[in-house]
Amino acid sequence: MLFKEAVQVKDHSRVETVPTRDSLLTDFGKATLTDRYLMPDENFQDLFARVASYFSDDQAHAQRLYDYMSQLWFMPATPILSNGGTKRGLPISCFLNEASDSLQGIVNLWNENVWLASKGGGIGSYWGNLRSIGETVSTNGKTSGIIPFIRVMDSQTLAISQGSLRRGSAAVYLPVSHPEIEEFIEIRRPTGGDPNRKALNLHHGIAISNAFMRAVENDEEWALLSPHDNSVQKTLSARGLWVRMLTARIETGEPYMLFSDHVNDAIPEHHKLAGLNVKTSNLCCEITLPTGQDHLGNERTAVCCLSSINLEKYNDWKDNELFITDLMRFLDNVLDDFIERAPDSMVRATYAAMRERSVGLGAMGFHSFLQDRMIPFESVMAQVWNKRIFKHIQDGVNAASKLLAAEKGACPDAADYGINERFSNKTAIAPTASISIICGGTSPGIEPIPANSFTQKTLSGSFNVRSQALTRLLIKKGRNKDEIWSSIAINGGSIQHFDFLDSHEKDVFKTAFELDQRWVIEHAADRAPMVDQAQSINLFLAADIHKRDLHQIHFQAWKKGVKSLYYCRSLSIQRAESSESHVPMAKSKPLVRRQEAMDYEECLSCQ
Repeated sequence: MLFKEAVQVKDHSRVETVPTRDSLLTDFGKATLTDRYLMPDENFQDLFARVASYFSDDQAHAQRLYDYMSQLWFMPATPILSNGGTKRGLPISCFLNEASDSLQGIVNLWNENVWLASKGGGIGSYWGNLRSIGETVSTNGKTSGIIPFIRVMDSQTLAISQGSLRRGSAAVYLPVSHPEIEEFIEIRRPTGGDPNRKALNLHHGIAISNAFMRAVENDEEWALLSPHDNSVQKTLSARGLWVRMLTARIETGEPYMLFSDHVNDAIPEHHKLAGLNVKTSNLCCEITLPTGQDHLGNERTAVCCLSSINLEKYNDWKDNELFITDLMRFLDNVLDDFIERAPDSMVRATYAAMRERSVGLGAMGFHSFLQDRMIPFESVMAQVWNKRIFKHIQDGVNAASKLLAAEKGACPDAADYGINERFSNKTAIAPTASISIICGGTSPGIEPIPANSFTQKTLSGSFNVRSQALTRLLIKKGRNKDEIWSSIAINGGSIQHFDFLDSHEKDVFKTAFELDQRWVIEHAADRAPMVDQAQSINLFLAADIHKRDLHQIHFQAWKKGVKSLYYCRSLSIQRAESSESHVPMAKSKPLVRRQEAMDYEECLSCQ
């Protein structure tokens, strides 16, 4: 094998690169790396080697990490790729925090968020501790409620975003029992209501309890409670509130849904023993970690430390006994780097990272994996592979956590209770919109592919992206011709109109909007017990979906144990998106006259 000159980050391991592996990258992948990740005078293989060298245990580990990355077996999240081995930023994707019910607590959150956003991190803030509008405060006055304070956070995020290279983004969360939940649902809707009580640059999510879902199921009244003294401020129909949430989701894509009891039922045993619980999530609704004051009286701001395995390469890595352990060693070193280099303004985040050492090893390429094997997304065989793959990953990360605990010591949260775990949480499934492009254009995260052909715009120009599995099938049938791809584009990325494909082939290449979304929920529920944190689960629905079906899909997500739901993608609806949308994705529509490129607001940090 021919090696070029080696790459070595100062005081770290030497890595030999293989230039010919550039051929594994698509033109789109190369453009993405060039636009967002490369240092000056750095090439693609140098980038992978830089990250591997900097976050490795030793030279052998560094070389293996480079090999995994350069062969597209896995890819670190954007902040690790961008900042690893450099002085330009931190390797952490995003942060979770909460505001306490005092002016000082609110100001502390604002101040922390300024510093977090200035580093380009995504922020998920919980506002459910604050008293609602009109409640009495200690000065004998009345509160103005949460919305004005959230508005300040909205302005902060916009100000920091416009002044930094990688924009900060933020989401705000509120529990479904908070007295201001009705107005909160509508804060991203640009029309209706007081424009001074909108937050169009923030994203929002609702923490939904089992008690609320049972009230919906039984058509009961639902009490909105003061966070201060638990007094009932208002009662309303649970179903009426549920319908408002679903209406907002189908019309604007949000709010995200965090089924908080499912989350807390599944937190690590040592966190249960310590009395910790999860109240909020992050921008992509896959991180579920404790925030606020802990059992030791200290404040925690949780951190997301992420990487994703490429499932399309499953056959290449499944029998490699070092692979998953090497990735967990890598993430452990990323955590150490953050703890060591983070500024004093992030003391709550470094404390949380040090205590719990949670990471999120995720996955991408699930739909591509199925298509490569001609397995329909809507099939029992897809269920079998889904469970098999994620059980394999779960077994690997659990073994690695115990091995690293024996080598380096258990994380303090676990050690306090005699539990031998290096990581409190090991897995979480992020959206991976950017890094899936780098990994040969594999399907993002665990979601279905939106179109078999679409045009994607980047800083380097526009790229026509075609399904590689479909390309192979068309070549086999002698149909890989420009007029065929033009027909696919005209039909919004669909291949359902082709007579030369049989029903099985059409099933394999259904686009996200052509799939029965109950299968998205089914697969999410099947893998949920094998994912420590949560999954970024998008739903793809027609804007005119019957309200009964809209309810059933969301209700079944809760019923089957899914921890969270991210966006509700809908056709033919103009979303209340921020004008700063920065990760374009394609949106398919069967039998439309032309293909349209749409912008989805995604947090680049988790990608």
